[in-house]
Formats: sequence, C-alpha cells, structure tokens
Amino acid sequence: MLRGVNKKIIEINNVEGGYFDKVLFFVNEERRSEPDSVLSRQAEKYVSEKELLKYKKSFSGGETSKVLLKMAISAGIGLAVGILLL
Repeated sequence: MLRGVNKKIIEINNVEGGYFDKVLFFVNEERRSEPDSVLSRQAEKYVSEKELLKYKKSFSGGETSKVLLKMAISAGIGLAVGILLL
C-alpha cells in the first residue's frame, strides 16, 4: 500500500551495456535539497561501468562461495551419517 509518499526519484534511461532499459534512484532524505544537476551527476556516475564493477564484486564475492562451501560440507556430513545408520 502506498500512502503519502514524498520521494525524489532520478530516472536514467538508455543505460549502456544492453541489459537494462532504465535505472531508478531514490534520493536519500538528507540529500533531497541538493541541486538536480548534482543528483543527476551522481546517478550517472553509479550507472557508469566503472562504478558498477565495484558493486558487482560485492554481489558475487566470497560470501556466496562461503555459503556454498558450508552447504556442501553439511550435505556431505548428512550423507555420511545416513550411510552409517543404514
């Protein structure tokens, strides 16, 4: 449900790379008073490929591999216990 939302949104169209049509940025409440030119420049900066690579690393970084390793170890232990109990 949406009630009385007062948000400032920056929309970037024609994003390079071909994967996305547009990107929406919801401006932080403390930064809403910044000039639109500054906000647009910051949004363009985040959309640039150089900046996206920084965030891509955090999404596909070591945390995912640690979780997968823990799951594999747990599955192995479960399999070993199952075989011993048969």
